[in-house]
Amino acid sequence: MNLKLIGNGIETEIACYEGISLTQYQELAKRWDEMLSIVHKEVFEYINDDDLCFADCENLFPTRSKLTGNYYIDSVSYINYVNPAGFQITISTRLTERLLTGEDDYLGLEVVLFAKSVNDTFEVWGIDSSSI
Repeated sequence: MNLKLIGNGIETEIACYEGISLTQYQELAKRWDEMLSIVHKEVFEYINDDDLCFADCENLFPTRSKLTGNYYIDSVSYINYVNPAGFQITISTRLTERLLTGEDDYLGLEVVLFAKSVNDTFEVWGIDSSSI
């Protein structure tokens, strides 16, 4: 299944925690396109993995056949870690399902990134799912 990042008309909530400075946030925010690219790849791999997102089984969740292929960014949080030293960025996505009246939220996927500095390579620390 292909994916398309869409706008949902709702402003994305951005939160900064644990001592992240405005300067650090601004430096990380300059890398937004890079973060989105990683998130897109992780979400794509998740929904196309038969062990995580089921092809056409109505009894299991999530079911790929219900997905529209559209998703949007719901929220982003930034945390300045001390141990290990670095920055955790959690990007929450919402994938939509097909309904008779259009589409609505169906599956939440939260991608957690980590970088040792504002300029370091992002590592994917994990991806968590939730029903919406």
